[in-house]
This record gives sequence, C-alpha cells and structure tokens, in this order.
Amino acid sequence: MNAKLPSVSSAASEADDSVTFALRELSAHLSAVCATGDRDPAAALEGILRAEDELRAYVAGGWRVGDMQGVRLAARGLADAYWSLFVQAGHAVSRVSVAASCAEALKWDALEGVAPDPILWERLGSLLRPDLDAGLALIAGDLESVARHYLRGVSYQAAAFDQIDRNLLVPACQLLDMCLPFLAMSRRAPAVPHYLAFPELGAVPRRSLVAPRETAFHLSTAAAEEWLQGLASRLAEGLCPAVLDRGEPDDYLAVVRHLLCRWADEPPVRRSKRHPMGGQVLVVRGVEACRRLIAGDVDVSASRWSVFDANRLSMGIVGEGHSVPAIPSIGELVGVRFEDADLVHLGLVRRLRVDPGGVRCGLQLVSRAARTAMVEDGRVPAQVLLCDPLARGEAARLIAPSASVLRDDSLFLRAASAVYKLHPLETPWLGPGFAMRVYQLI
Repeated sequence: MNAKLPSVSSAASEADDSVTFALRELSAHLSAVCATGDRDPAAALEGILRAEDELRAYVAGGWRVGDMQGVRLAARGLADAYWSLFVQAGHAVSRVSVAASCAEALKWDALEGVAPDPILWERLGSLLRPDLDAGLALIAGDLESVARHYLRGVSYQAAAFDQIDRNLLVPACQLLDMCLPFLAMSRRAPAVPHYLAFPELGAVPRRSLVAPRETAFHLSTAAAEEWLQGLASRLAEGLCPAVLDRGEPDDYLAVVRHLLCRWADEPPVRRSKRHPMGGQVLVVRGVEACRRLIAGDVDVSASRWSVFDANRLSMGIVGEGHSVPAIPSIGELVGVRFEDADLVHLGLVRRLRVDPGGVRCGLQLVSRAARTAMVEDGRVPAQVLLCDPLARGEAARLIAPSASVLRDDSLFLRAASAVYKLHPLETPWLGPGFAMRVYQLI
C-alpha cells in the first residue's frame, strides 16, 4: 500500500478525504490479498498483518464517527482476508486470529447499525467447533481464545448500539470492551430476558424473554452490571477514571445507563405487538418542520419512507437510498404523514438499523393526530405542538423548540376557540432540538 492512514489529529478539512481514500485503498489491498493466499501464504499473511497494524493504529489514535463506514469496510476486508487464508492454508494463521478479525468486523457492523451478518456468525461458530467438541461449557471474556472473541461478538449485539446517539459511539465502544472480562456465557439459562447463542449451528445470537427448549449458550451480564453500577456512582459524583479519555464524563454516564437498562432483569420490551402494514409516508425532522407539515406545507427537506409495521404506540419505517444527512438521529423528533391522509403522527427515533432492504427506523409515537396551539404568558405568545385531545381536568403533552417556552406558572393554552390554564405535572423532557412537558388542563 502506498497511502498510510493519517492521524485523526490532522486538520479536519484535510483528514476527512485522506482517511476515506486510505481506508478504501486498504480495503482494495485486502481484496487482492484474498486472491493470492493459495499461491504464497507467507506473503499473504505479511500483507494482512501490515494492513491490520495500520487499521489498529488509526483506531487507537481516536477514530471519528464520520470515518466509521470506511473503518467498517476495512475491518470486513480484513476478516475476509484472514478467513480466505485460513481456508486456503490453515497452517499459516491461527484460529484465534481469524476469530478476532470476525469479532472486530461484527463490532463495526454493530457500531454503524448494520444488521448482524450471518456469514460472520457462521465462521465464528465453525472456529469454535473444536472447543465445543472438546466439551467447552463456559465462555469467559478474560482469557485470549476463540471463545472470548465469540463472546465479544455477542456483547456487541447485546449492547444495542443502534439505540444510542451516534455521538456516544466512541465512548460506548470503549466501555463495552472494558466490560468484556465481566461477561460470560454458559449452558445455564437465567430466568430473566437475556441473549442466547447457538454456536454449533453458526446462527446469529438473539434476545430471548424465556428460556428456549433448544440447547444454547446464555449470556450472563450480572458481574458487568455490578461493575457498571460502581462506575455510574463515581461518574455521577464527577469522578471520571483517567482511562476514560474518549469523551466527556456525561457521555460515559449516558452509555453506562444505557447498558444497565438493556441488561437489567426487566429490560425495555415492546408493550404491544406491531402488525405488518404498508404505505408511503412523508417524514420531516424537528419542531418547525412538524408544524409546517401539520399546516399542510410539505417541507423541502421532507423525505419519503415506507411503513413496514405499526401499532398504537410505535411504527417501523424503512427508507432506501437516503444520504446520511436525511437520516434522523436517535432521540430526534420527527413528523410522519401518510401520503393519502391529513393526520400527522409525531414520533421519537428509538432505533436505527441498516440492512439490505435499506435504513430501518423504529419510532416511539407520542401523537397520532398532532395539532398546533398557542401558549401565552401575557407577554409573548408562542406556537407549540399539541400531542393529545383537549379536555379540562385531563393531561396533555406539549412540544416546543426549547424548555423556556414551557414555563412553570402563569401559562395559558389557546386552541380550538378555547383557553386553558396550564398546571405542570412534570419537569420538561429535553431532546435534541425540542422539549416536551405534560400539563393538566384547567
């Protein structure tokens, strides 16, 4: 290879293009290595190790979310090159090295929200088979082995990276790697929801709410939860360990709380079944764009998506060929309107995943028939989004661009030729670019 990966400390305007170019060149180099492994295994291994060192040095230097797709493709190229060499000349490379490359590729898939790749899991299962045949009953994360890297792959899937903000992915990746020695898998099924895997079948691990009838390996996160709880206490007190240098203390605390929530004995689950459905929808982002959509104005930034399932609380939509700027962020407010209807749904983005069918987005619906209204404090009126029907004595959720609009006292709501005094029931809930608050209508 002629181009080395630049340091992320380079000026952003210069580094972005050079990093992208170097990562693409690295992927092309690894593709060439796959074709030469059967003719000269030693030379192929040398090329793989050189590429691996460059990629590892770049990642260790502090990778950026903007370079993630390039790193993911390079990591997958590295895994394919290792596997090709292992198949063509197994004596030239160890099972552990091949398993490590597969787990690394799964990590970058998970970080970018790409659906689990069955091929990588099939490879990991076949690499683990000799240990299974020898009676492996416990998979631990503290000793270097094929089993450890299998556990790494499971941990990346169990962390639900597709449900956290992309700006938290760097500290999330670091924290999860630090959790690995505290994770384990065994044949013993816990009585709580957990992830399980079938390495003998080479199948993709999945979450289970009940113990399956089939024999499986079950992920135990109890020790990791205990370690994370201690870390959360220190972070909440403003004590950030020096090793946590890839983000702000609040970023690490948000990731810790996310993992503790996902690995709790009662993790969040869908409260009602989503039913398959179709239809084309217009999607807009942010309070102002939602207001215009409710008024009947189609924003120039609106994008078209397809609905694939829904229930009264949530909706799944998929978009094809969207550029990154058109894809909403986790936690963002979006407005959704079916092309053959007038009602506007409001939703919060809870999950983003990329699969062969496009970008899949999971929405938590906060309104199925949003309206606009005015809030007044006797000085300057402000327009808000109204999520619920109006009835005196009942509660209603209001959404505004900032919490300063949703005051504690002396606030009135004017809607549908009626005026309501607002009594706050909760503190404002803040999201990216909006605030939501529940009021009682008096």
